[in-house]
Amino acid sequence: MGEKLTRGVRVYIAAVAVVAALVGFAGSGFVSNASGFNLVWFFVVVGCVVAADIFPIVSFGFGGTAAEVTVSLAITFAVACIWPPLEGMALVALGSVISDLVGRKAWEKVIFNASHYALTVGVTSIAYQRLSANSAGFLEGQNLLAIIVCALLYFAVDAIVFSGLFSNISHESWPRALGSFVRQSWLDSAALIPLGIVLAALFRVNPLAMLLLVPTFLLLYSALRREEALHTQTQTILEKLVDVLESKSPETAQHSKRVRAWVEEICRELGLEYSDSVVVVQAAVLHDLGKVGLDDQLLRKPGLSPEEFQQILGHSAVSAGLLDGLTLFQGGRDIVLHHHERYDGNGYPDHLKGEGIPLGARIIAIADSFDAMVSMRPYRAKSLTVEEALGVLDRERGAQFDPELVTVFSGLIRKHLVVGNMANFPPGTEIGDGEAVSTAAGVHG
Repeated sequence: MGEKLTRGVRVYIAAVAVVAALVGFAGSGFVSNASGFNLVWFFVVVGCVVAADIFPIVSFGFGGTAAEVTVSLAITFAVACIWPPLEGMALVALGSVISDLVGRKAWEKVIFNASHYALTVGVTSIAYQRLSANSAGFLEGQNLLAIIVCALLYFAVDAIVFSGLFSNISHESWPRALGSFVRQSWLDSAALIPLGIVLAALFRVNPLAMLLLVPTFLLLYSALRREEALHTQTQTILEKLVDVLESKSPETAQHSKRVRAWVEEICRELGLEYSDSVVVVQAAVLHDLGKVGLDDQLLRKPGLSPEEFQQILGHSAVSAGLLDGLTLFQGGRDIVLHHHERYDGNGYPDHLKGEGIPLGARIIAIADSFDAMVSMRPYRAKSLTVEEALGVLDRERGAQFDPELVTVFSGLIRKHLVVGNMANFPPGTEIGDGEAVSTAAGVHG
């Protein structure tokens, strides 16, 4: 959630809080079917929620807005099956507020997270209280059916509330944001909600038995964090190789970082899902990785023989080959391989055409070409101005470039020029008619 929220987003957060309060009022008349309210275990579970929330395991999002998944999802679902609605809502809201204050999150995020937790648990708890029966065991007959229904309801409410926030922030339609949320989060929920059911079952047998799952939570968190750390370390090593490449050719220094910055903006403008945009941005950084094995003089040479030109053309396949053995980057591998394909099918290496070219490759092709045109290169006397480069992109609509993406990218460039934000442009870039950029160009840090 960004630092500056629009009035619409603030109204949405307030609406979620109001609905949560109404759900609390509706659930105030329910009493527990089983264990009753125990103040000691109330605060013990609050502590568990806080501990789980402080350490997220994965992130996902929509249109540039990201959210975090924690193992507290299992705990909050268990709470909905253990305590009456009002007590359960108070527990998860309190845990959320404490963890957000520890994390020094903005007050809007504190309110939303607490309200979101309370609303989801409240609705689920009311449903469980209505559907369950004291006469059956927790996982027997009518109660088993109640748990299944409540698991689906918990996921549905969670998805609706979060996608509403994504929709308001990104200005995309709610159904599109909802579909994105479901695709990204269903697997995490499918893993954590059953863990919550086990947690609730153990609690009903003996609250102390719940502590037997602590090692499971720790192992789950550790495994997911190690995978994330491996991904980050591998990405860092590959980016260091890109830095080595760019040090060999001063003319292309910082090129990959500028391409990355443009690609990030395009993905945000298109409202791509967080997981998809991450893959495209990673591919943008690594798109020229295959040039690291080329001779330094070849990269600087203004005129190339046919054999030398073929070596240059092969860099995308070499880049993809370097990523072949890295399972964490398989999504980006095809993007890197095909970022020199042309929309009309006359590109390389596989002559893919139109939407047969991966979207990420089509995005990188535009950002890569634009930065190359406005940068100094050995093979031409001077760089193009921004207006000249935009003219080339426009002339190549439907030929070299995806026409719709050209429109999106050109709009982004115009926005930068209007506000005077030249951070993504190479130093010394000229806008047009001899007008040089007035501020020192660089790369977003």
